[in-house]
This record gives sequence, structure tokens and C-alpha cells, in this order.
Amino acid sequence: MFSLDEIRVRQKYPGKTHFKGPNYGKPSSNPLGKNPGDVWRVVSRDWQSMIWDIPNVKGNHIEKTIHPAQFPIGLVERLVLALSKPRDTVLDPFMGSGSTVVAAILHNRRAAGVDRERAYVDLAMKRVKQTISGKLRYRPLGARKHVPTGREKVTRIPEQWLQRGYGERLSR
Repeated sequence: MFSLDEIRVRQKYPGKTHFKGPNYGKPSSNPLGKNPGDVWRVVSRDWQSMIWDIPNVKGNHIEKTIHPAQFPIGLVERLVLALSKPRDTVLDPFMGSGSTVVAAILHNRRAAGVDRERAYVDLAMKRVKQTISGKLRYRPLGARKHVPTGREKVTRIPEQWLQRGYGERLSR
């Protein structure tokens, strides 16, 4: 089962209309959004629109846990929506931090997860309980990545690097 309507992206020109034929003057796009298309075409054609630009979980990411290979809920959320219906059961046989289980719960799916590491099972259960109670902090699906303005101190080339002659190579 594949559910395209659950993963459609916003129309770029929702007011576009048919210009001839029996539907002349009527909207020509789907009100639910457009097909996100093939991932490779999205990457090459729509890179700047950040349709699938999901930040990895590291540093001070809102979802960061102790798991060393954690992926963001938003990554698996699209798959849960596209490949299941509400009340379906989603199985994650390598659950880790529980991102898949959380995504399933967020979208009214049942979920089962398995992991051999007790610490990760406990972590996933904690995240599930936080999800159910509405207290889990996570990056909502579709939220844009932060793009630095260039005025932040951390975006500037360090003075020490400039003094060592790296400036020209780094500013390219």
C-alpha cells in the first residue's frame, strides 16, 4: 500500500488554471499538493526548496539522545505516512532510540519495536511515553532547517586560521 496523498508537497502555483478544453478556467493542480516525485529528481531539481532537507541528529538537535546512530523522526515520518494507513501496525525490528515508533504514534498508527540493547529499549519507551503525553520535544515534519545568516560568530573564519594563511582557501 502506498499513500501518495499523505506525502504530497505544497503546490508552487496553486492558482494555475487550465487554459483550454472542458476544464478551462478551473484549477489545474491537486488541492492536496503535488507528488513529491522521484527522490533523485527532487535532489537535483528542488535542492534549494529543501523538500527533503532533514537535519541529522547531532550536537544540540532537539531530538538528541544517547543513541550513537539516531535518525530524526522527520525522516521516518514520511515513510510511515506513505506506506501505512491510520491504525496500521508499523514494525521496527532494530528500534534503537525509537524514532520509527514515535513517528507511527504521532500519525495514529500502532507500533512494535525490538532492540537487543536494554538501554535503547528503555530510551525508546521513555520517548513513547513522552509522545503519548504530548511532552516529547521533536522537530515537526516540514520544519525548515536553520540557515545561518553569516553574521553569527560561529560562521566566521577564525582569526587564527586567517593568520596561518588558510583564509583564501576557506572563503571559496
